[in-house]
Amino acid sequence: MILAIDIGNTNTVLGLFENSTLVESWRLNTASARTIDESWVAVKLLAEDANRDLKSVKGIVIGSVVPKETFVYKKMCEYYLNQTPFEVNGNLDLGIKLDVKSPNEVGADRISNVYAAGKLYGKPSIVVDFGTATTYDIIDDKGNFIGGSISPGIETSAMHLFESAALLHRIDFEIPKSAIGRDTRSNLESGILFGAADQLDGMIKRILNEKGWSDIPVVITGGLGKVIGRIIQTNVIIDDDLTLKGLFHLYTDLN
Repeated sequence: MILAIDIGNTNTVLGLFENSTLVESWRLNTASARTIDESWVAVKLLAEDANRDLKSVKGIVIGSVVPKETFVYKKMCEYYLNQTPFEVNGNLDLGIKLDVKSPNEVGADRISNVYAAGKLYGKPSIVVDFGTATTYDIIDDKGNFIGGSISPGIETSAMHLFESAALLHRIDFEIPKSAIGRDTRSNLESGILFGAADQLDGMIKRILNEKGWSDIPVVITGGLGKVIGRIIQTNVIIDDDLTLKGLFHLYTDLN
């Protein structure tokens, strides 16, 4: 089995691949205060609960945007699994080109997303990842990453709003019945969710117009991707595990 570890600013997602199939995945809060031993206990308990023996892992790949957590998980793998993880970054010879001004600044999550999208869904294509930030990543007909855009994530923006407005309180996100809210909760749901959906539709239209493309794969992943995918006008592919799949394929293709 191959263990893929996607370390994001909010969550750390771990996936176990058997052959090329993702057989287990677990999500942990990215807690910088967690020690190497505590991280191992958390991962070990999750694996045991799923009746998976981590000692059968033959390779490990890490993609991270949180350097402190990268260190913790690398040391955890070295100490408890006796393996040095393969780390995805923009300095590797990926087989695709990071055709941007500073390739070394491209996050491992974005590299993994575009690699998986090109391999699994076609080229050119667009990836939208709903995480701490919402990222739009574009690959050309050769599979090269040619740039994109970054905006505040849905939950990130909402939390800032709740923290800044004394009379507004955190809500669980549910799709409203109408764009015109009749109370504070439905006002928030409409503004946050329909606003995010319309942003996606508008950005995709703008990107397609700039490139002169039409009818190309648009893959969405992460966070509230499934929710937004139900209320957008753009035809999309929803793949919650895109980043993990990208890490796995980068590991197997480059090793």
